[in-house]
Amino acid sequence: MNPKILFAGGGTAGHVEPALAVAHWLRNEKPNWDYVFVGTKKGLENQLVPAAGFNLLHISKVVLPRQLTPEIFILPIKIFIATWQAIKLCKKVDLVIGFGGYACPPIYIAAAILRKPIFIHEANAVPGWANRLGAPFASQIFIAFSRAGQKLGRWRNAKLSGMPIRAEIIASANLSGEESKTKKRLQIEKWKLDQNKPTILVFGGSQGSRHINEAILQSLSAFTEKGVQVVHSVGRNNPLPTSTENYLPLPYIEDMSSAYHAADLVIARSGALTCAELAAVGKFAILIPLPIGNGEQAVNASDLQAAGAAEVVDDNKFNSDWLSSNWDEIWRKARNYQAAPAAQFSASETIGSEIIRAIDGSK
Repeated sequence: MNPKILFAGGGTAGHVEPALAVAHWLRNEKPNWDYVFVGTKKGLENQLVPAAGFNLLHISKVVLPRQLTPEIFILPIKIFIATWQAIKLCKKVDLVIGFGGYACPPIYIAAAILRKPIFIHEANAVPGWANRLGAPFASQIFIAFSRAGQKLGRWRNAKLSGMPIRAEIIASANLSGEESKTKKRLQIEKWKLDQNKPTILVFGGSQGSRHINEAILQSLSAFTEKGVQVVHSVGRNNPLPTSTENYLPLPYIEDMSSAYHAADLVIARSGALTCAELAAVGKFAILIPLPIGNGEQAVNASDLQAAGAAEVVDDNKFNSDWLSSNWDEIWRKARNYQAAPAAQFSASETIGSEIIRAIDGSK
């Protein structure tokens, strides 16, 4: 029988896209192997995974309460049900690789019970609770940020792989100057915007950000006065504002490679995937870390800020007044920013090669 690899991780693009990048690389190298994804019924994986041509299975969603609420008392029951579902899925796989998110904890527990090899990729500079749970059972751990390995236990032996990102983004980062200009021109034409105006690309993660959305909408008149046009991914579940000559709102952007190319400045959250993509394409950004969780987004952004590739602003300070007051300085930095050469190694290849080595070595 062909080896079967199970990819776990979902909820947001930050968990799903790196998993898909590794799966695509593996499928190119080992087309006869079987690849299956597991997620929950409401995560973004339900759009992205089938669209990429992979099968997606579901288990129950288990959310760890951030505060002491009555939910904490039924958490063991939810974990038991999801783990039982995960055991059924893991029985016939040869290796499990998790990327964080709601689907991972039950899969890690099930794989450990069944003694299946477990690989983990941690995208953030501060590991999330799902991957912290799975780390003691993992055969190998890969990290996108070196500081994620500055932990006790299994994290000290983690391998710095970087972030697996889509092949088309890596390819676009290596285009010649003329090829890059052509790609930008074609995307501006597709958006039906003005080729002669600077373009700001705004997005708040795969779910969008209401706070960022409000700040941008309140700044539109100022952007128009400055001769700037805005492409704004508001999030699938958020209301779509009215478009204007200088403002294009979209629910979601599928072709991020072309969108990055067309942008002269990016305004975004500092999720790990976004930071890795910005580093790859060499775009200057205003980054607004999400103020919840483990504080990982603030840490994610710090490397870009240190390299002069980003201006980081606290969520509670980012608004139309901040944009207006700081715009001239931000725009000066964006115009003068010279990106460092793109990394020549592929995180997908690093992780995929280790998976192949583990499977071949077990035969």
